[in-house]
Amino acid sequence: MLANFGERQQQLLNLLLENKSGMTMDELARALGVSKPAVHQHLTVLERDGYVARHALVKTGGRPSQIFVLSDRGIHLFPKQYAWFSKLLLQQLLERMGSEAVEKLLYQLGRETAASLRPRLEGLSLPERLQAVVRIMGEFGYEATLEGETVAARNCVYHNLAKAHPEVCALDAGLLEGLLDRKVIQRECMVRGGGACRFCPLREGR
Repeated sequence: MLANFGERQQQLLNLLLENKSGMTMDELARALGVSKPAVHQHLTVLERDGYVARHALVKTGGRPSQIFVLSDRGIHLFPKQYAWFSKLLLQQLLERMGSEAVEKLLYQLGRETAASLRPRLEGLSLPERLQAVVRIMGEFGYEATLEGETVAARNCVYHNLAKAHPEVCALDAGLLEGLLDRKVIQRECMVRGGGACRFCPLREGR
């Protein structure tokens, strides 16, 4: 079941998931056993919120009918197994490369990710840069805030993975050091029992 959706809306989204090429309003009404106006009402809300998109017009014997499909946002409503896949991949890397090499690799991935975001930080002072970093972390799913000059993340987007394989934390270190262009010290870590993950940048540049 999908949270925050009524039963009919969930059924409609499931139908569009099963029919990747899309469905017309008539087809949805027949499949759901409801009237076209009822389907129209649900589609209007789902399209407004970005879960459903208009795809194409098709000829059905009379006037052309609109095809509706799941948008990318709609597709992402449904469960994924990213954590399972990431765990398998990381286990293979650790077996083949060893812990130290994997930690270096993840740190470098964090730095490379930061490099693609650096244009957003050009010309900013350290306080402004810290605010921008908190916003960027929010885009990645972190509940991040500033505590003075310390970046505090109240959640870990890969908590279970990091708990089993602490090498993953190197990704955060690489990302933050790349964004802030200076050494960052992790003062606290949720995986190690902390209440949050807290990162403090050193004043001197790297």
